[in-house]
Amino acid sequence: MKPLIAIGAIPYDYAREQHANNKLYYIPQGYVHAVTQAGGIPIVVPPFTNALDTNVKELLQRVNGLLLAGGSDVSPLNYHEEPHQKLGSINERRDQAELSLVKQAIALNLPILGICRGLQLINVALGGNLYQDLSENTAFYIKHQQYGTNWETPTHSVTLPVKGTVLDKVFKDTKPLVNSLHHQAVKDLGTGLRVIAQSQDNLIEAVDMPKYGKLLAVQWHPEAQYLHNPHQLAIFQWLINQAQ
Repeated sequence: MKPLIAIGAIPYDYAREQHANNKLYYIPQGYVHAVTQAGGIPIVVPPFTNALDTNVKELLQRVNGLLLAGGSDVSPLNYHEEPHQKLGSINERRDQAELSLVKQAIALNLPILGICRGLQLINVALGGNLYQDLSENTAFYIKHQQYGTNWETPTHSVTLPVKGTVLDKVFKDTKPLVNSLHHQAVKDLGTGLRVIAQSQDNLIEAVDMPKYGKLLAVQWHPEAQYLHNPHQLAIFQWLINQAQ
């Protein structure tokens, strides 16, 4: 049977001036298509609140894997910092729901794939923190926000400093070219995480969790590249293989 992959939905308030119920939950189709193409069945799930943690556990008991997508910034309140002037939009409800998803998925031994914000959220869930804006570290000199450029287009390379990781096996000793659409990044690593890819200016581009063995998170967007790059699809196939 094909594994069921839960994908956390993104809240979107398309009519702030109207009634509070005029809100959407959505997910870019690239995530859905990539999971399907890799051999899984995607299940898009709304953000639960803390009061519904029992629902989170029941949901995760019925699926075989978890995918955390990109989107808005992670609130710095989740790692005990005040907001930077360049902090973007946040959604505390989504933050709390996904923090709960990560912790309970690990408790249930489910495989987890994080993409862009998903990597950052995982890091915070495990006790790490973030650069709220890349301007906080003047050592970052590469353009990591390719807005105005087709998302399918890779814009910079990453290096893979650790042999034998999932990404090392996927990209086979090459310097992967990736897209880049973020202004936040991992600062201090969460407990148990390991850096397995970084940009030329040493920004953390991917992590795994060796003692857990079922977690992979990347800073780029493979769901926007997999149609033209089979290596990027292999990232989703890793999730499906783990879920089976």
